[in-house]
Amino acid sequence: MTLRTTLRAATRQDHDRVDRLGGAFDLASPEGYGAFLLGHAAVLPPLEAALDAAPPQDLPPSWPERRRAGALLADLAELGFEAPAPALIPAPTNAAERVGALYVLEGSRLGGALLRRRLAEAQPAAPIAYLAHGQGEPLWRTFLEWLDSRDLDPAETAAAVDGARGVFAAFEAGFTAVAPTSA
Repeated sequence: MTLRTTLRAATRQDHDRVDRLGGAFDLASPEGYGAFLLGHAAVLPPLEAALDAAPPQDLPPSWPERRRAGALLADLAELGFEAPAPALIPAPTNAAERVGALYVLEGSRLGGALLRRRLAEAQPAAPIAYLAHGQGEPLWRTFLEWLDSRDLDPAETAAAVDGARGVFAAFEAGFTAVAPTSA
């Protein structure tokens, strides 16, 4: 079983919960889209900052180009929203936890492509720098190559799962904090 398969299976319920929460935002309205971005903005910038402090060998290739916090904050500003206070997130403390955290961050790009299409239909003029970040680049493929090159023992694999679950929990808290009351 590959590390990707292990991470996907171990975090399926976490992923589904976050998807349900994210799907509750009305992307057809500027307020709903802004709230959706605010949920991300509570987590993504502090997590990327924590990852910036990691040794380069613990990060996938082209890490600086993968960072999306600037695009996210620019979209929020264009919508007239202020960046939220950073959420207190569990910063990955070792290489294995960073692998799990990066799995969630890089995987969220795939969902961004689907959301970008939905948003374009509902709000063609909405800012999409965050959802479109890395479009046309092989970022997912190169991430998977990097992920597949990780040689983790069982304890490190468990730590990677914990790192992924921690990031999913942070996104769940971020979405819950800004969710519409009917969600």
